[in-house]
Amino acid sequence: MARSVLRVADQRREQFPDVCVLSGERTSHAVRLTAVSWNGPRWLLGVPGFVPVVGLLPGHDRTPVALPVSPRVWRMWQRRNALAITLLVVGVLWTLLGAILASGTMIAFGAIVAVLAGAYRTRTVVNYWVTCRLDSPAGTIIVEPTHRTFDEAAAQLFISSI
Repeated sequence: MARSVLRVADQRREQFPDVCVLSGERTSHAVRLTAVSWNGPRWLLGVPGFVPVVGLLPGHDRTPVALPVSPRVWRMWQRRNALAITLLVVGVLWTLLGAILASGTMIAFGAIVAVLAGAYRTRTVVNYWVTCRLDSPAGTIIVEPTHRTFDEAAAQLFISSI
């Protein structure tokens, strides 16, 4: 996997590579994300709700970003995410039911299912999530991790636009 750089000016003109950020497949589909100025650990940008909060803090800029994602990759992400969340809910409900019925076995089983679902969701996020960091003074957005083909297309776009 690579680290790619996009220009904010290109994003504002709605110009971005025509290959999927994760698979390198040609695509005309894109998802909208938000890039924020952030110098801390990259993994925090993958925590749900962290990017919008950081974007609202004083001294942190933000900008919308469109990243191409193939329908195949999007479907895979949605299926795995839905499965992980469903298993997490089942595990939590099983644990609560065990607590109501005072059944240690049900509590343990529910907790195990919930922990495994959380681990599966984390793995899914690691495999299908990219982070976007904004470098306002340079007018760039750092996207990582990206597919090598996307990185090459992003580099060509960057060079042709300066």
